[in-house]
Amino acid sequence: MSAMNNKNYRPNVQKPSDKSLRWWQKRTVNISIALLGLLLVIAVMTVNVAKYETHLATGETVLLALAPVDPRGFIQGDYMALRYALEDEVFAALNKDPGSYPINSEGYIIIVLDDNSIGQFVALADDKPDTLAINQMALYYRIRNGSMRLATNAFFFQEGQAEAFEAAEYGRFRVNDKGEPLLTAMVDGNFIMIEAK
Repeated sequence: MSAMNNKNYRPNVQKPSDKSLRWWQKRTVNISIALLGLLLVIAVMTVNVAKYETHLATGETVLLALAPVDPRGFIQGDYMALRYALEDEVFAALNKDPGSYPINSEGYIIIVLDDNSIGQFVALADDKPDTLAINQMALYYRIRNGSMRLATNAFFFQEGQAEAFEAAEYGRFRVNDKGEPLLTAMVDGNFIMIEAK
C-alpha cells in the first residue's frame, strides 16, 4: 500500500523554527510589546486618577444654579440631564441664540461668588485673566454645535435614587487653577449636599 493511500499518512511539514522567523514574528517580541502596551495604559490611567484626585482635593468650591431642562430628559433612570443658568447669560453676552450658534467657541466665564459660594455671571474672556478680585473666578467653557459645555451636562447616581435628586437646585463644582470645573455633587435650595439614600 502506497503512502498516498494510507489514511494516517501526514506529510512531513516542518514548522519554522524560532531562528528562521523575522524578529517581529517571534513570540517573545509579541509578548513584550503586549506587556509594554499594558504598562502604558496603566500609567496613563494612574496619571489621570492622580490628576482628578488633586483636582478634587485642591480645587476651589463654587455652586452653579441649575436651569430647567426638558422634563422628559431630566431624570433618566440613573442620571439627570443638567443645564446651568449661566448658559443663557453666556449666549446673551455673545449676542447669539443657542440654536443659531453653530460655530465652535471656547473661553472663560468670569463669575463672582456670593456668601453662599454661588457663582454669578460677570463677563466673558477669551483667555484666563492673570488677576481677578478675591471673590471672582474664571470657568472654562466650550460651545459645540450650538450648545454650551461646562464640565458635564449629566449627573450620574445609583439606580433608584432619582427621587432624592429631584430637589437639586445647584451643581457643586471644584475648579482647578486652569479654570476647569469638575462636578462633585448636587445641592438643594437650603445649600445642603444631596446624599443618596
